[in-house]
Amino acid sequence: MDFTTDIFELFGGAYLGDFSKYMYQADVYGSVFYVTLLLPVAVAFVYYIILDHILLAKNSKWVMIGGLTAVASTVISLLIARTKLHGYIFMQNIHDADIGAEDYVTFGVIVFAWAAVFFAVFSIIFKSFSSRCRNIPF
Repeated sequence: MDFTTDIFELFGGAYLGDFSKYMYQADVYGSVFYVTLLLPVAVAFVYYIILDHILLAKNSKWVMIGGLTAVASTVISLLIARTKLHGYIFMQNIHDADIGAEDYVTFGVIVFAWAAVFFAVFSIIFKSFSSRCRNIPF
């Protein structure tokens, strides 16, 4: 779990105070990591292995699909984080949690970036198994 925490806190570069502290204590980082990793893997697999269609063999389509995957990963991760974090704060009866919208925005940007990176990495891996999308993204 410390590894996933380090990933989302950018190895100490994006520690968000109470937000990060309660996310760690509520064990939210693990769930968010699975969504951020597995959704891009699944979409890249479907794009290159299952669909592998000539209409998708364009860089613009790849960017659009990668962007939508990162957005979906971000939205799902933010919903998980918000639900679990607020549940943890309520159950622990914490009244002075200094968590604001800017914490969620920063966290969302980090999740979006990691999901985009994971999609790109798994695209590079899966494209060698594709016949029509072999040259996408490069």
